[in-house]
Amino acid sequence: MFSEMLLAAWSGAGLIWWVMAWRLVAMTDRQEGVSGESPARRSISVFKPLPPLGAGGLQAEAAGVESFISQLDDEAELLLGVHEADRASVEPFVERMRREYPHARIEVIHRSKPDDMANPKIAWQRLLAPQARGDLWLWSDAEIVAPAGFLRSARLDFERGGAAMVTFPYAVRAIPSPQALLDALFINVEFYPGVLLLRKLGPVDFGLGAGMLFSRSEFERCVDWKELGCSLADDFVLGQKLKPVQIGRSVLTAQIHEAGWKSAILHHLRWNKTVCWNRPVGFAARILVLPLTGWLIYLMLHPVQPIAWAAFLGMMELDVFFAAALCRRLDCPLKAHHLWAMQLWSLWRIFVWIGCWLPWPVNWRGQLWWKPRWTSC
Repeated sequence: MFSEMLLAAWSGAGLIWWVMAWRLVAMTDRQEGVSGESPARRSISVFKPLPPLGAGGLQAEAAGVESFISQLDDEAELLLGVHEADRASVEPFVERMRREYPHARIEVIHRSKPDDMANPKIAWQRLLAPQARGDLWLWSDAEIVAPAGFLRSARLDFERGGAAMVTFPYAVRAIPSPQALLDALFINVEFYPGVLLLRKLGPVDFGLGAGMLFSRSEFERCVDWKELGCSLADDFVLGQKLKPVQIGRSVLTAQIHEAGWKSAILHHLRWNKTVCWNRPVGFAARILVLPLTGWLIYLMLHPVQPIAWAAFLGMMELDVFFAAALCRRLDCPLKAHHLWAMQLWSLWRIFVWIGCWLPWPVNWRGQLWWKPRWTSC
C-alpha cells in the first residue's frame, strides 16, 4: 500500500511539471523581444563558424546564416568561418548575400589547418576573434535561425539587463526526418521549458550555444582561450566565467539535420551526458518528473496486476500527450508516425537518464571525451 501511495505522489509531481511546462511555453511568444530603441547603439560582431560541410554543401546552414545577415546594420558585421575545402560550395552563397544585402558587412575567413584545440568550435572562434571590430560579440551556432528584429532586441537586452552576458533560449519548429524526432523532443519538451523557468527565477551561470552576447573587453579580461578550448561544453564554461548571465527575451530556432539514426542517437546521448557532467545535481533531480520509472519497476515486480499495467500505460500516454501539446504550441507539427515513436521515447529517456551515470565517453567529431575537459589539456 505504501508503494502505491509513493508512486501516486511521484505521478502527481510529474503531472504538475507537465502543466507548468505547458503554461511556461504557452505564455512565451516565440518572437517575443525587447521593444524600443537604444540611445547609444554599440557595434556588434556576429561569429558564425561553419562545421565541415562535406558533399551536402551549405544547404543545412544557409537559412541560419542569412537570418543574421539580413539584420546587419551600420554597426554590425558577420564573421563567416569557412573551411578551405568548402570554399567553392560557399562562395555562390556569399555572393548572393552581398547582392541581396549590399549594406551588410560580411567578412569571410578561410582556413586549411586542422583544429589546434580539442573543441573545434573554440578553435574557430579564436581564429575569428582578431578580425572582429565590434564592441560586443555574439556567438551563435551555424544552424541557428534568428527571428526578425533579433539583433536589435539582443542589444537592448544587454544594455538594459546589467548582466555580463545575455544568452538566448531556442526551440525546434520542424522535424525534417524520423531521426530528427529525438533532438526535437529533447529541445522542445525537456530543455526549453526548463530554460523558461530559469529565466523567471533570475540570472544564471551558464550560456546556451544558440546565442551568447557579451562585451569583448569583458571576455578578454575574464576568459582564457586555452581553458575554453579544452572544454566540451564551451557555452557552459563561458557562462561560468562571465556570470551573472541573463536569459534573453528572444527565442531562436534550431534546425535539425541529422544524417542518420546513428548520428541522431550519438548526438542525443552527448547532450544528456554533457548535462549530467556539468550539472549532476540538476540532472539527478530529473528523476522526480520521470514517474514512469517507478511504474516500470512496479510492473516488473507485479507483472500480472491490472493496476500496474493501467498505471504504466497511463503515465506513458500522459508523457506523449504533453510532449505533443508542447510541440504543437511551438508550431512544430507532428505526424502520426511520430506519435507512435513517442511511446518508445517515453521509455527511452528513462534508460538515457540511468545510462548517463555510467562511465562511458561521448563522441564529438571523431574525438572521444571521457569527461567534460579534454584529458591532455
